[in-house]
Amino acid sequence: MGRWLVVGLMTAALGSAATSAMAANGEAKQKVHDWWYRAKVDWHRNNAWPEPFATADRAAERAPFCLMVDNGWKMQNTVGTFLFDGNSQQLNTAGEHLVRWIVQQAPQHRRAVFVLKGDSPEATQTRIASVQAVVARYACEGENPPVILTMTEPAGWPASYVDQMTQQFQATIPAPRLPAAADAGESGGDSGGGSGGGSSN
Repeated sequence: MGRWLVVGLMTAALGSAATSAMAANGEAKQKVHDWWYRAKVDWHRNNAWPEPFATADRAAERAPFCLMVDNGWKMQNTVGTFLFDGNSQQLNTAGEHLVRWIVQQAPQHRRAVFVLKGDSPEATQTRIASVQAVVARYACEGENPPVILTMTEPAGWPASYVDQMTQQFQATIPAPRLPAAADAGESGGDSGGGSGGGSSN
């Protein structure tokens, strides 16, 4: 009985030692594998320099310009105060022209209509409904450009003011004619005087 107990204890001890050795061996193999992996990664990074860092730097440099372009298109596609009737909050003629241009002529990925928020919730809803109706009327088949609410007022003037300035400018354009030529007699006298002076010398 005692002999079998000793044998059992010795077997357990040997098994534990073997397990520990295997664990240590596995850990060493993992460390070697990690070292070779990092060596290959560093080799590829050194040979790819300055990538991928140059690409990331270029993207960071372009980001502000992309944001400015997006904001510019947002202003271009915003239906502001002057494009709505002051009483009914319905789109006026200039507003319809702008919405039509957005949904038909703007680049495909820029066809979004921004509507300036009104002074009251009712005015805002009326504006959105009016714009959506015009979008549905003029949008190309199969397209549904979004109508987005915004609080940024675009810079601009009433269409009536712009039209008045244009008409006044056109009314004051001088006639496209050259000035009248000098009389032939005057030209001859000048030439004669010049010739006489030459002869006296």
